[in-house]
Amino acid sequence: MSNKKDRAFTVRFTEEQFQHIAEQAERAMMSPSNYIRAAAMRGKVNVILDGKLVARELNAIGNNLNQLTVLANMGQISAVYLEHVHEDLSRLYDKFFALADKEVR
Repeated sequence: MSNKKDRAFTVRFTEEQFQHIAEQAERAMMSPSNYIRAAAMRGKVNVILDGKLVARELNAIGNNLNQLTVLANMGQISAVYLEHVHEDLSRLYDKFFALADKEVR
């Protein structure tokens, strides 16, 4: 199957339908075109995670780790035990990428 997109459909939506599709596409971190294409080809699109929320949470975790690193380098803290955090994040990443890999197929 070629990836070249040289054919188009013109589809009209009500304002409510348009907004719903735009919101769902944003939650899935997809463009509206890709969202509609995925929904049409698969029958439906299952959005199981709010991608922007997950990205925001992971960014917050990264910021906290950076703050701990700065404090440790300044000598204000001497030991931080992050083994459990590392294990939890590893499991989260594994599950997230497994879901992403499953969604691509």
